[in-house]
Amino acid sequence: MPADPDKSRDGPITSITPEERRSGFFGTIRRVFRWSVWTAIFAVVLGCLFILYPVDRRIFRAALTQPLVIFTKSGDTLGMVSCICNPTLRHAEIPETVANALIATEDRRFRFHFGVDPFSFGKALFSAGDRGGSTLEMQLAKNTLNGSEPSLFRKFSELFFATRISLAYSKDDILRLYLSRVNFGRLNGVPIYGLRDAAWAWFDKAPENLSLAEGAILVAMINAPSLYNPLRNPEGVAERARLVVARMKTEDLLAQDTVVDVAAAMPAKVRRLPARDRFLEDQVMRELQDLASSLPDGRHYALTTIDPIAQDQARRIVGRDMARFKSRGVARAALLTLDDKGRILAMFGGPDYRRSNWNLAIQARRQPASTAKIATYLAALQDGWTAESKLWDDPARIRSDFKPRNVDGTYKGEIPLQQCLRESRNVCTTWLAEQVGIDTVAGMARWLGIADDQTPNAATVLGAGETTVPAVAAAYLAISNGGLRYRPHLLRAVLGQNGKVLYRESDEGEQVISQAIASRMKALLGEVTSPGGTGEAAEFTGGFAYGKTGTSQENRDAWFVGFTGQGIATAVWVGPAEGKLMNNVAGGQLPAEIFSDFNVNLVERFQGYVGRLPQGEDSFWRDVNVP
Repeated sequence: MPADPDKSRDGPITSITPEERRSGFFGTIRRVFRWSVWTAIFAVVLGCLFILYPVDRRIFRAALTQPLVIFTKSGDTLGMVSCICNPTLRHAEIPETVANALIATEDRRFRFHFGVDPFSFGKALFSAGDRGGSTLEMQLAKNTLNGSEPSLFRKFSELFFATRISLAYSKDDILRLYLSRVNFGRLNGVPIYGLRDAAWAWFDKAPENLSLAEGAILVAMINAPSLYNPLRNPEGVAERARLVVARMKTEDLLAQDTVVDVAAAMPAKVRRLPARDRFLEDQVMRELQDLASSLPDGRHYALTTIDPIAQDQARRIVGRDMARFKSRGVARAALLTLDDKGRILAMFGGPDYRRSNWNLAIQARRQPASTAKIATYLAALQDGWTAESKLWDDPARIRSDFKPRNVDGTYKGEIPLQQCLRESRNVCTTWLAEQVGIDTVAGMARWLGIADDQTPNAATVLGAGETTVPAVAAAYLAISNGGLRYRPHLLRAVLGQNGKVLYRESDEGEQVISQAIASRMKALLGEVTSPGGTGEAAEFTGGFAYGKTGTSQENRDAWFVGFTGQGIATAVWVGPAEGKLMNNVAGGQLPAEIFSDFNVNLVERFQGYVGRLPQGEDSFWRDVNVP
């Protein structure tokens, strides 16, 4: 064997004395004992934290994957800090060089620990939580779950959440979550969260196209975004970026001979600021205002029910489909999607917040038109009428002073109840309401939540009163839910310092109709979307649609409201500019088409909401963007 260069072959031969041997033996015992004690303490602390913070699985996942609003409360005043609203980065959007730069700089043992790095955690404990010791999992917990107030206890709560994150997600997914929610500071007052927005803001390119130097610059900013700002402190950013590259080489994550020209890549101006979802932000703050008196002062996290993928689809599809009907006077639209507990999964509040911040999906009151007919048919089913019962589609049979007419100008005499609804015929619906009782129908409408205390009359049977998109969506959701009605809501939970749950949504629904009646009504709504029905344009490949069209007088409002076979309810409304009219736009046209286009892209995803997970590793549902 070759000689050991660090030892002299001619040196004196030494021996270990019995005392030294005993000392070495007992020293090993002492070290093992100390590690055992620390392990036991760690286990006890972790166990106590699991007891102190039994965070619901949905709340835990929502904090990491769904849009959340960071806000402050001081006295009676609420202030929004920022909204982390984007979908989680895909694997393909993260260059390997950026991942390696992040690991080398922020958490070099990332691939080998379980969310907590024992070698550096002690340093944080001795500094009372002020410095060091944070793994990427702990930083992710600080950014989304337990706040940033410096304290020893905060470090322990980070330890707890970091362990949960490590157990729940793979290392590659943790990188995605971290880089989707990390703070890159503010530009012109706009908060920049996540690698995607930072790449577009500083380099005007998608994150997957970042060069090594550009990635190093962005990773350099993470440590202190306000300090390491390329416009205010280019020299400091360049020095920090070179340190990032040096650490990559030290950790063998970059070849030693790689030349990186940081100075040449340094951005000289802001390129593209991210668009804020102001309708979403405003609605979160409105719901928080109702809770303000029960919340303590401080900085908190409002977790939303929004599915970021569905939200992105809603914006894209409503905008695209509206453009096709612009020449026919369509200027505004709203979309609201609810899961089976009334949680808002997607919300399109209007086409342009700068022109109008009035949320059409939440605040606007419009005539529901024929979508309100479900009150008449539900009341009739409760009274013993069936799908085959005969109705009179004859104006001469109407007793009230209000004389409705059918849109197509034809009247078919005696027809089955299901045909009257499928073709959305006004005369036979009004005749049915008179047989059941106008007061009974009005009572059903109030019970469903789609009408207030308006004076009941024959006109309100056809939706001449006013209501809101959430009210109509919730009524149709009740039919899908077997008669259980839930209040539509956007707020899932509020977390305070150290991850304390200050508020969580209620899962209690109200039984407004029997399950048997709901099932019969669902079958009737399935007829509406079948061939020949007014809502057949709402059908989509891979799923089933149930719902109702609605068009108000003079084309002021056009609706499609319904639900899918997965129990996801969606209400779509379109209308003209204020004071204008649309030109021949009915609920069975654009609104039904939007419903179809929106749902066909999310079939697989919505299947997961009801537990019918599609097969295959590449399933869209298996992505981390799951509420």
